[in-house]
Amino acid sequence: MKAFVVIAILALSASALEFDRPCRDTVEAKENFSPAFYTGTWFELYNSLDQGGLCIEHHYTRRGIQQVFDVERVGFVTDIGFLRETGIASVAFPEETPMRAIFNATVTRITGGTINYTYRIVATDYTNYAVIWSCTDLPDNRSQEEGAILGRSIQLNEASYTKVDAILESVDLNREDFRFISHQPEDCDF
Repeated sequence: MKAFVVIAILALSASALEFDRPCRDTVEAKENFSPAFYTGTWFELYNSLDQGGLCIEHHYTRRGIQQVFDVERVGFVTDIGFLRETGIASVAFPEETPMRAIFNATVTRITGGTINYTYRIVATDYTNYAVIWSCTDLPDNRSQEEGAILGRSIQLNEASYTKVDAILESVDLNREDFRFISHQPEDCDF
């Protein structure tokens, strides 16, 4: 899975969106999720992390017919340099029918250390876009949310951006909360 889930985010040590509320249990995950269709490469077009980045890609490789993926996130992050995170993401409730796109992930960072987290694919059409979201509770009834907008190509078409914007609005976010990730050839010539 070269995408978002990991989440969707393969979290970095950068700040994400913080809110004066606990994590919400109302953010839906895609139902009737098909791991086979999600496999492959996704380009991270936007993320909610407080850092600049270039050419960030997610690679998802499904393990046989299991609901488990080997995940890699690669690219360039302004404050860190070259980025390479690897891990495993597994469907959190594989026995559910219909299956929801909620994942438990374990990720090893290039900078060292391993993190465990849960994320969800809020929506995807498998061929154009995916929206990923995760949340961590903080002290004092606060939360830190992370998200990413992924695409199968380096830019979404206008219809896909319209759908993504509506999806973000449905979870009380908007694209202005996210940082654009450039994939232009001149930016990706490392």
